[in-house]
Amino acid sequence: MTLVQRLSDRGAADVTLNELEAKIGSTLPADYCRFMSELNGGRPEPSGFQFQTSDGISDSSIRYFLTLDEREKRYSVHQFLDRYRDRIPELMLPVACDSFGNIVLLDVGARSYGSLFFWDHEQENADEGTSSNIFVIAPSFTKFLELLE
Repeated sequence: MTLVQRLSDRGAADVTLNELEAKIGSTLPADYCRFMSELNGGRPEPSGFQFQTSDGISDSSIRYFLTLDEREKRYSVHQFLDRYRDRIPELMLPVACDSFGNIVLLDVGARSYGSLFFWDHEQENADEGTSSNIFVIAPSFTKFLELLE
């Protein structure tokens, strides 16, 4: 996987990652920290992935991995955290988005620490809480990157 369009010209500094950990109240998985320290968000190639839903196999593609660069206004981790605060489960961190308003979430202590999940906005149902539209993608950030096709 390479980034064909970067969102930042620098990797995320340790202090920036520490500030994010303080904000979310949890530590970040080491593989995600390495990715952010080196690349800090952007458009990947390849970008497609599959995941299992209750209706079978579904697919999507990453539009952007989110960044921690404070200069980026549209695709920043902090902006997505603020926008979706009441719609995604606590201790789930938005790390990427697709072109259709869906989000890839990193579990930082909600269900299975370090796992990646697909949050489908079209299946969101406020009456059922915030988990009926979330599907497992991969057991780790590294494994998720390996799945991109």
